[in-house]
Amino acid sequence: MIEITNRNGYSIMTVRIEELDFIKAPKFSEAIRDIFTTHGYQPTIMDLEKLYYIDSSGLSSLIHVSRRLLDNNKELVVVCSSTKILQLFSIAKLETFFKIFDNIEKAEQYLAKGVKNSE
Repeated sequence: MIEITNRNGYSIMTVRIEELDFIKAPKFSEAIRDIFTTHGYQPTIMDLEKLYYIDSSGLSSLIHVSRRLLDNNKELVVVCSSTKILQLFSIAKLETFFKIFDNIEKAEQYLAKGVKNSE
């Protein structure tokens, strides 16, 4: 469901499912909890490039991930280029909640600057 790649000072969580809805959101949240338990909290890129559908339960799961990271003084940034999902983020005003990038490279550059500044 989620693949994690640890980089120097941050993680990339790649969502490997196509839909994040009320059926899959509980397992998604459980997988995130397991990742945090295993890997700890660090700035994170959530790669949603394979996702083509998300509902309010899925959005709630993403917000929950962001809050858990913020509670540990870490940041979540999102990579998404799907027009449909970006429109939903805009309607839900999520672009004010976390940064959204259209590719991994831009998200990595953003986090790398923050990681260097915190050292």
